Amino acid sequence: MKSRSLIQIVAVICLLSTTSCVSFLEKVFFRADGSGTYTFSVDLTSMLSMAEMAGEEMDADQLMRDLKMDQGGTIAKLEAINGVNNVRPEFNKETNMLSMIFDFDNVDALNQGISTYLHDSTKTEVVQHEIFTMKGKSIERNNINLIMDTLQKSLEESSADGEVDMSFAKMMFSDMFYAVEIETEKGIKSFSNNEYEEKNNNTISWRTYPFNDLGKKSDISVKVKTK
Repeated sequence: MKSRSLIQIVAVICLLSTTSCVSFLEKVFFRADGSGTYTFSVDLTSMLSMAEMAGEEMDADQLMRDLKMDQGGTIAKLEAINGVNNVRPEFNKETNMLSMIFDFDNVDALNQGISTYLHDSTKTEVVQHEIFTMKGKSIERNNINLIMDTLQKSLEESSADGEVDMSFAKMMFSDMFYAVEIETEKGIKSFSNNEYEEKNNNTISWRTYPFNDLGKKSDISVKVKTK
């Protein structure tokens, strides 16, 4: 049996349960010195509602075990990265968000952390990606989307194995979204991509519905200038 990441496992669970049951949120907070906090969250509201309807109860520990939150020693791998610290999985009972969170000392540690957490778990070696760059008051996110690449690969593998039908998958995932939020300590002066929206003076957000042609976006890259 192939090793699968959290994203792949969630995708297959949703397809086999015939419901579009998750959405993904990636949040990055940057301090002025280049350090910050990275959060990757999965919204499990629909999945938990299904469990409740079936008469089952799930707690945070059970969810993390069932979804193999630390499959392959992910937490230990993140903690081994120079500049990554305070790695912690969390489950928020109010929002039903299951998250993996870590703090980073600089943008290099951030890139290594994201590359490690979202890497293709079917491969032995972690491929390092330069997702963010930072110079002075400028933060740039490159057009690399490891989350959607992993999800797409999972669906294609499941389709090839006969587990799911891709046309059915597209229909079931039509309201699933993947969102990105970039927040800065000093406030945002300007940003380059008009696909992003300003949430407040410190935060911009980008959202795509990858299986819905009307809501699908392709350019996640953005250059942010801080105050």
